[in-house]
Amino acid sequence: MRKTLISALVAVAFAVVGNANAAPLTFSLDGTGNVISAASLDWAQTSFLAKNGNQAIANFAFGATGAAVEFDVFTHAKLTGYTDGAGVTHSLPGSFLGEITVVSKFTERVTAADVVTRTASFETTHAGWVEMYYSARQDSENLTGANFNNGTLIMRADGVGDSTGLFRVTNQTAVALDQFGSDDYNSAAFGAQKTVSGFGVQDTIVFGSSGVIRDINFLKTAIPDFSILFENISIGVPFRGIDPSDCFNTSTGGALSPGKVSQCDAQATTAHVDGLYSANTLNVGAGGYVPVVGATNGLFGASPDFVAQTDYNSAVNGTPEPGTLALLGLALAGLGLTRRRSA
Repeated sequence: MRKTLISALVAVAFAVVGNANAAPLTFSLDGTGNVISAASLDWAQTSFLAKNGNQAIANFAFGATGAAVEFDVFTHAKLTGYTDGAGVTHSLPGSFLGEITVVSKFTERVTAADVVTRTASFETTHAGWVEMYYSARQDSENLTGANFNNGTLIMRADGVGDSTGLFRVTNQTAVALDQFGSDDYNSAAFGAQKTVSGFGVQDTIVFGSSGVIRDINFLKTAIPDFSILFENISIGVPFRGIDPSDCFNTSTGGALSPGKVSQCDAQATTAHVDGLYSANTLNVGAGGYVPVVGATNGLFGASPDFVAQTDYNSAVNGTPEPGTLALLGLALAGLGLTRRRSA
């Protein structure tokens, strides 16, 4: 599925969708029936969190290197469809009443930052993990971030390949962060959550250089060197396609087993509070995290964290599209950003 990005230049960088090199995976969506053959998995639009992203940029600007310019990225998403080995896209079978979700973390370091153009670039550090879950109920919630890692852990993979990304602030005038649905972050009683406007991209992220485990009742095909790729990654604020999440799961499930419980609890007594992120800290159990973005979310902002809307596909056991890195380089050049690698 093609991704619609804010910038035409960035859209060119990720115009090629899918992965011709991906080996189709025989996937039972519920561990018994509902079998599909998927070369690529399509996830719904969702939220991502750059935890300490702004702090890392500030440290970089003052000459810091190493761990001081690194930050963790967290995201979660729900499976909405897939592409088969022939490149044909499909919706999930109507008989499938549960859901497949994914949560992930990867660490990046700042490699360039320009306070004049409000543009920054990043690269992965190889640290990270991805986990996939099956739940018999469709209970994940974008708004609260709950239940993306509950039910049965059916796959996890450690290690992240080389990947680069960038983000550019296009307008510093504060606007409503949530411009989707019922504007759950814009309550006058709690203060309206604002954001700057901007866009970004991330090159293909390959999870699975180490520590790959999978439940063969769900992921049936014995593919050597099994890996999951995040491709065609778009990043943008404000949120226009999905509600921002007020909580992110930051801990892993560990071993394959049923009965996992989400750390972003969506019980009625701890439901989302309309307004600022800071009004939602009661939603969180151990291992959950509410972003610290202040009254106005924004890269180069005063608060340590940054949130944005994102969208991606996942090829299974594939290799990055040839030319993706080169096209991303063209996008970087078009933005006038000179990349400098940190020590």
